Amino acid sequence: MRESWIKKLRSLLEKGETEDLKSTLALASFHIDHSKCKEKELRLILDGIGRNIPVPHIIGYTLVCGLKISLNKDVLNPGPETVALIEMASEYIIKYHSSQILDLCTGSGAVAIVLARKCSGNIVATDISEKALAIAKLNASENKVAINFMHGDLFEPVRGMVFDVIITNPPYVKSGAINLLPGFVRDFAPLTAIDGGDDGLFFHRAILSGAKDFLRQGGSLFVECEDDQDKEVEELAIKSGWETRKKLTNRHGNTRGFMFT
Repeated sequence: MRESWIKKLRSLLEKGETEDLKSTLALASFHIDHSKCKEKELRLILDGIGRNIPVPHIIGYTLVCGLKISLNKDVLNPGPETVALIEMASEYIIKYHSSQILDLCTGSGAVAIVLARKCSGNIVATDISEKALAIAKLNASENKVAINFMHGDLFEPVRGMVFDVIITNPPYVKSGAINLLPGFVRDFAPLTAIDGGDDGLFFHRAILSGAKDFLRQGGSLFVECEDDQDKEVEELAIKSGWETRKKLTNRHGNTRGFMFT
């Protein structure tokens, strides 16, 4: 029984399905090997859940495509949409043998790290937060991948460089809506990782208008967005000369990302 719920926990943690994860953890308490060590670990987890602390922040890490990614309050916990965006991008990178990849707003480094493990190529990852980059570098080291992490705002650190693929999960919450976010999101994510400006599209606007200068001809841009922003993001893309190749939809049928060329 213990083996089955451990597999369930791992699966739910990787998918970011925290509500189901809470239920599974509660059920696990009846089946766990009740050695003092294991019981203490479980009680700490259940206590944290009772105080609305996200499970990844209780245990200090999450799983992204099977890889362990350490977290703290300096980085955003990657959600299931980010995982799906990584999978969509990796399929493209492998199919077209893309060798030069840029991860904007890397945060914990999860996107860049998974791509480095799944695909061959040179990966550059940027972030404006030095604290986030410290975590990202630690995660890259622990997962034994080589990534060129660069500090700076969006494309600023990569001036003069060109890539086959650019992938990004930029901040996209409206500034006025941040206080309305659930506490388990608002209280455990740095403002720089979630604040997308007055309309939530400040970074999308900057990325869509500037990315072509850093892409080789025929290159692709993969972008995550909120589920009520898809029409606006696509309109911004069209204005900047992009063509929609694929849309990323979640399990509710909402568009949460795009592949543009």
